[in-house]
Amino acid sequence: METYVVVPTHNRNELVLELVQSLELPAERVLIIDNASNPPVPPAPSIDEFNPPPPVATLLLDFEQPPNLSRLWNLGIDWAEKQAGGREHAVAVLNDDVVLPPLFLDYMVSALRQTGADIAFPDQHGRVGLLHRTIPGPVPLRERMTGYAFVLRGGVGLRADERFRWWCGDDDLEWQALERGGTVCVGGIGVQHLYPDRSTRSRPELEAQTHRDRTAFVQKWGRAPW
Repeated sequence: METYVVVPTHNRNELVLELVQSLELPAERVLIIDNASNPPVPPAPSIDEFNPPPPVATLLLDFEQPPNLSRLWNLGIDWAEKQAGGREHAVAVLNDDVVLPPLFLDYMVSALRQTGADIAFPDQHGRVGLLHRTIPGPVPLRERMTGYAFVLRGGVGLRADERFRWWCGDDDLEWQALERGGTVCVGGIGVQHLYPDRSTRSRPELEAQTHRDRTAFVQKWGRAPW
């Protein structure tokens, strides 16, 4: 199963480049979506401007502000599907402020294969093994999908609902998957999330959007995500 990686980012150039380099994947398997960073994300870290290194990732520029995170995820999912050309593949969707353990992608893809789930994500509470959830509906807050790092099965039609511009898009994807092949929580793999909710707290327009997104989620699904 080919694996592709999508990383939306805004004003975290150093962090996103460190993350991408840690993946050790060819540039054609990694997409950075630069959402109006100032300065823009460079195509590759460079010391010698006359002999620049090859790009570390494919780069897509996006300028919508405030951002629609679900739309950015969909851009990446669609890009990966086009790159895969009908071959079996998985798409890792990562925040720009995560630090991944070794073999993270391998463990996630293996869990998708073993269980037939549509989404895999890491457990963050010290449990071990695989938890394959297939019952649709609400998920306990402590067990919900890690929206900052997850891997979905490509080619099955999963897309983020772009009504959820900042919050609840991960919950919506999780609930979609629970109506299909389910989700799998992979224990024993810790992902470090450096700045949870910092962007939301620092931008009033995003803080306001969280309330609209939660309301839209209830309108769609009939109840709150958690």
